[in-house]
Amino acid sequence: MASQGDSAMASSGTCVTARHDDPRAIRLDRVRRRSGLMATASMAVAFLLAMAMLLYWCLTPASTLFRHAGLLLRPPAEIGFAMRFAAFAVAMIPLGALIVGLLSARRCFGCFAAGRIFSGDAARSLRGFALGVAAAALLKPVAGAILSLLLSSLSPAHTRALALNLGSDTVLSLLFAGMVAIIAGVLVEAADIAAENDQFV
Repeated sequence: MASQGDSAMASSGTCVTARHDDPRAIRLDRVRRRSGLMATASMAVAFLLAMAMLLYWCLTPASTLFRHAGLLLRPPAEIGFAMRFAAFAVAMIPLGALIVGLLSARRCFGCFAAGRIFSGDAARSLRGFALGVAAAALLKPVAGAILSLLLSSLSPAHTRALALNLGSDTVLSLLFAGMVAIIAGVLVEAADIAAENDQFV
């Protein structure tokens, strides 16, 4: 007969409790505490990224914006508020996808922190994080091209330029997101099978 403090696992929710002197309980408690910190960090990073993007488009000089956009044209003396706001909105498209992914990661870590290690919600949230990273990687070059057109229209040379930047970071982000999405998909299926088995018990 199992003692009162022995480990107990519910296959679908996987809420774990155990004795404090059990090595497995110690490891699980460590996972829960670290997951709580990661949930907080995910939310903080999402907020800081949005604030940093806003400050970037509000405060960065025109010459620096042109250089970062890959434009070799002569920049204007100043960029107006309306154009800065439009550029910020475009830049937020890929960043917004990444932020959605980070919020999904926060939900995933929240499930871990609550002890639902192998729950379907945790696996689906992990898959949402992967999809957010993939969407951000795909949208970043498109947003960069649109930004180059917007900024080049301000050049005193009255010449529009299109800059498309595809780098290894895009490929690596897509590879990472694909691997995590596949792993999360397998975990979702496992959680669904466990939930179906529970109904017959």
